[in-house]
Amino acid sequence: MRADNVRRLSAAGWRAALEHGVRRLVDLRFEDEEPGEPSPPEGIDVVAVSLFGQYDPRRGKAFNDSIFNATDVAPVLANSYIRTLAESPKRVATAVAAVAAGDPADGIVIHCFAGKDRTGIVSALLLGVAGVPDETVAADYAESASNMMPLFEGWIADSSGDSERELRQRLALSPAATMLAVTAWLRDHAGGTAGYLRAAGLSDTQLTQLRVRLVGD
Repeated sequence: MRADNVRRLSAAGWRAALEHGVRRLVDLRFEDEEPGEPSPPEGIDVVAVSLFGQYDPRRGKAFNDSIFNATDVAPVLANSYIRTLAESPKRVATAVAAVAAGDPADGIVIHCFAGKDRTGIVSALLLGVAGVPDETVAADYAESASNMMPLFEGWIADSSGDSERELRQRLALSPAATMLAVTAWLRDHAGGTAGYLRAAGLSDTQLTQLRVRLVGD
């Protein structure tokens, strides 16, 4: 399951997660992205891998400027995701391997801050391994925008002016065209999802374990 930051769960929420079989969190955020947050309860382990590496404020500003100035955010987002796949295959492989490992009956939650960008990349790879068509992968990603609005609406409302409000609204978008561009890149330039993951370091055994977890065969 992909999610936004599940560290916000209440005690009752964590109990429900344990009752539903969740035993691992794959945390894709920057190190100390939200310092001081509580640890998950005993019985749930955490695999932390910063999918975007070390936070670079200059790179973050350049990305925000690109989003704000774009007539269409889809290619800007796609280029960012593709750059992550191309430049950070080991980190991507570590996140995917954490899903492959362990008891297939255990539940795993993959999360970042909002559940769209970093989590969207890893989720697209998992769905690709499971044989889900590109259009369905893109449709799943596109649902992020409406699902994130309860998280983003207060942040957007707190904008200091029209320009900041416009940027924040754009950052919450998740057009299907973005993920279609990513899956096309995987297919045309990386040997498909499985080919990309093999090149990133996953073994055939791990890919088989992943398929068993996702589709049961």
